[in-house]
Amino acid sequence: MDCRDAQFYLRLRRHATDELGPDVTGPLDDHLATCPACAANGRVIASFDRAVVRAMIAVPVPSGLRSQLLARVAEKRGADLRRKAYRAVAALAASVLFVGIAFGVFTNTRPKVDADALVQRADEQLSDPERSTREWLTAQKLPDRLPDEWGLDYYLVMHRGHEMINSEYVPVYVPVIVFRSSDPRDPTAFAKVYLFPNNGRFDLKNVQDAQASLTTARVVVGQGDLRGVTYVIVHTGGPHDGLKQFRRNLNGPGV
Repeated sequence: MDCRDAQFYLRLRRHATDELGPDVTGPLDDHLATCPACAANGRVIASFDRAVVRAMIAVPVPSGLRSQLLARVAEKRGADLRRKAYRAVAALAASVLFVGIAFGVFTNTRPKVDADALVQRADEQLSDPERSTREWLTAQKLPDRLPDEWGLDYYLVMHRGHEMINSEYVPVYVPVIVFRSSDPRDPTAFAKVYLFPNNGRFDLKNVQDAQASLTTARVVVGQGDLRGVTYVIVHTGGPHDGLKQFRRNLNGPGV
């Protein structure tokens, strides 16, 4: 150990004698034993510390000081505890208030189920399904009718809603109208009309007619007042006569 390190550890030793450890105190004592200058400095530091200790011991301690100090510490600790308790109670009260307000807002904003309204809506759909379908299409910000070339019978509509189309990144929902068959001998037959807005959300460049063993898909790109929408109808049956059971019938609606 050199003199510079010895001087550093001498000053540190005054405040942390027990924390230096034998790996420091051993070399430090060895250096002090062989270096008169550092040893003298160490004796000066030790002498000063002893004088300070004697002076502190010589100062008379007022009677009751210990009790006063303990009482002051207890008072401060109690004040801190009370302050923390007040903060905790205030935070809890704020949380309860926030939860209450949030629950109240959630309760007031939940849609109320009205069976009479549901029945009325269903009754309107049955009595005038074409008008109801046109209103639904308008609400979707789409043209209010389907391609005339299909000649679909609106009295055969059994569902209007949205169907999820899985994309590469996120699911996308597309408006869809489902028609039932007018042929009672084929109750499982259906036709689903998908309405794809040309708003950039769908890649419609290569969409075209398709056919599988049980179903057929036909594509119509809207023109005129139907422009801006690509219509895809997926129906049971073949491409030639598969739509026959979903078209308007001269014998009456939905027959």
